[in-house]
Amino acid sequence: MNPEMKKISWKELMFAVFCFMHSTILRSGFIISGTRNDSWAMAFTGLLFTLPMVAIYAVLLRKFPGKSLIEIDDIIFGPVLGKIVSALYLFFFVSLAALNTRDLGNFVVGYMMLETPLAAVIFIFLIGCVYTIRKGIENLMNLSTFLFIISVGALAVNCVLVLRYIQPEFLKPFFRLEPLKYVQGTVSVAAVPMGEVLAFTMVTPLLGKDKKAAKPLLLSIVSLPAFESMRYVSLEYTLTRMESIYAVILVILYLFKVSILIYAFALGLTQMLSRKSQLYPNPDNANRLYERERLLSLRGYPPFLLISAAFVFFYSLFVFESIMENMDWGATTAPFFSLTFELLLPAVSLLAASLRKAGGAREVKA
Repeated sequence: MNPEMKKISWKELMFAVFCFMHSTILRSGFIISGTRNDSWAMAFTGLLFTLPMVAIYAVLLRKFPGKSLIEIDDIIFGPVLGKIVSALYLFFFVSLAALNTRDLGNFVVGYMMLETPLAAVIFIFLIGCVYTIRKGIENLMNLSTFLFIISVGALAVNCVLVLRYIQPEFLKPFFRLEPLKYVQGTVSVAAVPMGEVLAFTMVTPLLGKDKKAAKPLLLSIVSLPAFESMRYVSLEYTLTRMESIYAVILVILYLFKVSILIYAFALGLTQMLSRKSQLYPNPDNANRLYERERLLSLRGYPPFLLISAAFVFFYSLFVFESIMENMDWGATTAPFFSLTFELLLPAVSLLAASLRKAGGAREVKA
């Protein structure tokens, strides 16, 4: 098999991004506690806030085609500072994986299997994630179209079922809260779930160098607000009148999302710890062998997969002491925590890349 052969299409990546964001139904419910009957509008203001973030990802991916986020860091910042920046990204990916795993565990124990220990639910769930990744991340991406159809169909059916409970007059008065509430709601939606697509910068190398990796990210984010706004209107009934079929679909979507996050963390850890220059004295052979190993790791599964899953398991058990602490952190701290990695670091990377290019151009001109 030709190692340069593309494994996924941009359409599959687009559907995967949509499923990834749609799975965050449990982690964004705190938005309605702040903006109340205006929560539906936060999906659209969050989109406006997210577009510059995704534009930064798009520019970075275009400047460094075929490279993952960790590899881009090494190119921009060098082998030492680049690994420090990469370590921050990896901390973010593993934190997202642990938070989503804990939310899924709380949901299953609270709504589906009341007498089951939380640790047992999380352990079984992570086994499913490891099994999925070991089968090949490209196979998971290939299933994204089917998951997209199922998830959108489930959301549509759910919205239809709760229409009789929705009373439009309760949405009034419009926009009468404090401006700070809307700023907080906008930032929350931008950070969770839209900005979390940063994890797909570890998957985009599967598209190959001749694909526009940013296109599926932009299309998915632009199409999401309509679905998010409907969900915020009916979110309360969704969680209290959840049918078993919809709950199973939600678990599958969470399996998909956490698998992507664990893969991003494990692959990034593998790339960050690689030492091609020390293994091979010939730089040309080192580059060729490293590129071959990199493509094989992208097409298969990273060697640190089991260690990564084990770390997520323990991290998710101790990340919060209670559900109320989880919800309070999500409503107050989580959006700004996420934006540090989703906006600040990528913006610094893009600025550094631009300055480096401008400096190189001046040297050549001189």
